[in-house]
Amino acid sequence: MRSGHRWWLARQFPLTVARSLLTLLLFAVACRATTSRPTYVPLPTAAVAQVELDIPQATRALAETMAKDSIALTIIKEQDGFIDSGWLDAKTLEHTHARPLGSDVVRVRAWINPAKQYWSELVVEGTYRAMDDPSRPERELDVQLPEDHPLQRRLGDVIRRMIEEYGDKEALKALAQPAAKPDSAAAKKDSLGVKKDTTAARRDSLKVKKDTTKVKKDTIP
Repeated sequence: MRSGHRWWLARQFPLTVARSLLTLLLFAVACRATTSRPTYVPLPTAAVAQVELDIPQATRALAETMAKDSIALTIIKEQDGFIDSGWLDAKTLEHTHARPLGSDVVRVRAWINPAKQYWSELVVEGTYRAMDDPSRPERELDVQLPEDHPLQRRLGDVIRRMIEEYGDKEALKALAQPAAKPDSAAAKKDSLGVKKDTTAARRDSLKVKKDTTKVKKDTIP
């Protein structure tokens, strides 16, 4: 083979590989553009956990766990990793056509994302709408449910069960740790006690001064 021909092949092969990679990349982007996920992201306050399942398995398991807890669902996209309940009556957790205004009408959404190898990340939010403003995008009206809301507590139980069955048990220990507020309050009480002791010490020093004064008076003829 002539050297010129070998040079031509060496020049053409890298270009062929580059074109193939570019084709695959464009194909992946095109497939991702057809995803049924919403364009917006979860609220920053959404609950997050990791499970040792791939995205379709994690999505299916999360949907089944929610269904067992009587949370009605509208959309379950296993391949895309997305769950949406639609608007629910807060008392029955069944679908409702009531106007979504106030915490009596609620909604659950979940995003399932890739995490470390063989693991997926669950991002679960429970929301309601505190106000109605046609001038703003609907997503901006969604507000995170308060921690003491019955649905929010149920979602906490759902996540706990998912971790117990598919996740890291150490994560449950972190969730079970009590808050440090009582200790800080106790520390404040102790500091007050120290202040009281120093006050008592001052009183004792005053007594000593009085006693020395008496001694001086006695020594005067």
